[in-house]
Amino acid sequence: MSSRDFASMLSAIALTVTCTQAFAFPTQVRHQDDPMHCDQLFIPFDVDELGLGSVFPPDELIDYFSPGKSTVNPCPTHDDPAIDNPQVNMFNGTGRSFEEVWYVADPETTLSNYDGYSNDAFSPTNPGWPAFRIDHDISDPGGMNHPLVFESMTVDGIWEAGEEWRFVIQDYVNSANLPAAAFTSLGVGSASADVPGIVRSSGSIIAIPTIPEPASIALLLLFACAAPGVSRLR
Repeated sequence: MSSRDFASMLSAIALTVTCTQAFAFPTQVRHQDDPMHCDQLFIPFDVDELGLGSVFPPDELIDYFSPGKSTVNPCPTHDDPAIDNPQVNMFNGTGRSFEEVWYVADPETTLSNYDGYSNDAFSPTNPGWPAFRIDHDISDPGGMNHPLVFESMTVDGIWEAGEEWRFVIQDYVNSANLPAAAFTSLGVGSASADVPGIVRSSGSIIAIPTIPEPASIALLLLFACAAPGVSRLR
């Protein structure tokens, strides 16, 4: 492939990625690890929030429901056997795949398999709300908190487009009696605002996509365009 053809190909990819990102609902979060609880928590500043199709853009759409309680204890050392562990089934309808996925509780929700805390980056400063990465012993072999119990496609911890995931929230309690599967509001943690006319939100699903960011593609384009000039200098 000539450098001109290569540059044209990368330009097309960059345009596709940029257009895809334009429809997304990007959000900024901060996180705080709790070294005394389950696994280490790290969440990038820029993430995509995913949720109900009537609220979120088409490329942030997920479907979900809770079939009931699970017998799995994702983080056994912190489990309270007197409190149920609901399972959440969710389907990736975004058309994109995600490298890492996290659950963040709304202010009314408590749970025990959290890795740390997360909140909207621009909310009043506080540790945030309980959060954990949705993973299993394959995607996080050194961890002790494994809420992901099922993948309908490749079992690799990547939430592929069109894939169903099932995960467990340990010792879930919501003071407003909301279901564990209720991702209906834009905003994470303190910024999670209710939408009139639909079931209130009890938590947020945030993720980072596997597709390259536009800035990375721009660097490749720069290299591709510069390569012919470098060759001519030799």
